[in-house]
Amino acid sequence: RMSFYDINLRDEVWVGLGNYTALLRTALFWQVLWQTVLFTAGSVVFHLLIGMGLALLLHTKINVRIRNILRGVLIIPWLFAPTVAGMIWVLMLSPFGVLNGFLTAIGLLDPNATINWLGNPRTALLSVTAMNIWRAFPFFMVMLLAGLQAIPEDVYEAAAIDGTTQWQKFWYITIPGLRGIILTVVLLDFIWTFRAFDPVYVMTGGGPVNSSQVLPTIIYFDAFQKLKFGYASAEAVIMFLILFAVSAVYVRRAVREIA
Repeated sequence: RMSFYDINLRDEVWVGLGNYTALLRTALFWQVLWQTVLFTAGSVVFHLLIGMGLALLLHTKINVRIRNILRGVLIIPWLFAPTVAGMIWVLMLSPFGVLNGFLTAIGLLDPNATINWLGNPRTALLSVTAMNIWRAFPFFMVMLLAGLQAIPEDVYEAAAIDGTTQWQKFWYITIPGLRGIILTVVLLDFIWTFRAFDPVYVMTGGGPVNSSQVLPTIIYFDAFQKLKFGYASAEAVIMFLILFAVSAVYVRRAVREIA
């Protein structure tokens, strides 16, 4: 309802689709939408790749004690709240932080030069995405590891007798066996990441020059700093429609599995 009005702190004026028209004609909105897609896609893809790699590693026949220790250590990032994780990475990525110190120590960075990872428009969004990848990959790792343990070992033994390679086992046995879990966690991760507000707000506040702005943060700033409640509501509705479409795919799959 609010998206159809021009709202300030005193009154409401009916504008119909005026907020949506203004929104779709604004270059900043399309920039922010594209950055949100990049942030989400980058996070989800690397969550899947890292989670799959670590799940396969932990599923191999290694020392049980070592495997349990690795499981405990690798799940630690998932225990941090997004705000806490963001604050840790702000300290790490500061001009005099751990990352620049490490790059200087191994000779990849001039000791007299520093990189402002969060203050550079070229690296701000990349830095936030890297933090989000680090924080959430354990979810994929745990889910995929559970899926690997559910695949019968007899199938792999039969494939070995037939002379299949490790790659063929992975492509024709492991991936089909994990297809349902992969689709579910990818859809859930897309939804969670697309609406993520905390990491961007804590680390960059959407800056510099809107280079790391995403839909949740731009909605917040338009509503509670610029007091453009109707305009921000239109942005929120568009964000809702995107997430609703993805959620519908997830719900449809869940209903099929129950049926």
